[in-house]
Parts: sequence; structure tokens; C-alpha cells
Amino acid sequence: MNLIIIGGSLVLLLLIMFRKSFSGIVEGLSIFLFRIGFSILLLYGVHLLLGLAGYTIPVNLFTGAVVAVLGIPGVASVVAISILL
Repeated sequence: MNLIIIGGSLVLLLLIMFRKSFSGIVEGLSIFLFRIGFSILLLYGVHLLLGLAGYTIPVNLFTGAVVAVLGIPGVASVVAISILL
């Protein structure tokens, strides 16, 4: 029990000391999560459009992260890989 209290106190102390950098980390994480959400929405739209032509595009967290990091080339690579396989 004492170890939990000491550990929690140290974490709170570190958060207070480095609150500017902590807010930057949280802001960067929130932007990345927004990009993943938007990329999954974009992949779902591509999945619906290419579904009319008979192709299926996987829509999951991994493909969403690839598109969030790479952008439009990520969409092209996910589509190309899914068509070639």
C-alpha cells in the first residue's frame, strides 16, 4: 500500500514539474487519434466505392494507422495491396 502511495506521489510530482511538455504530449496524441479516426472514415468511403467494383478494402486499426501516418500515399498503398492480394 505504501509503495502505491509513493509511486502515485512521484507520478504527480513529475506531472507538475513537466506540465508544459506533458500538455504537448497530450496534444500530439489527440491530433494523432483524430487523424486515425478520420483515416478510418476515409478508408470506409473507399471501401464502399471500390465495393461497387467488386474489391474489398480492409478497414481496421492497422490500416487506419498506416493512412494516418502516410496520408494519401497510404490510401494508395492499402488499395494497391488489397487489389494485388
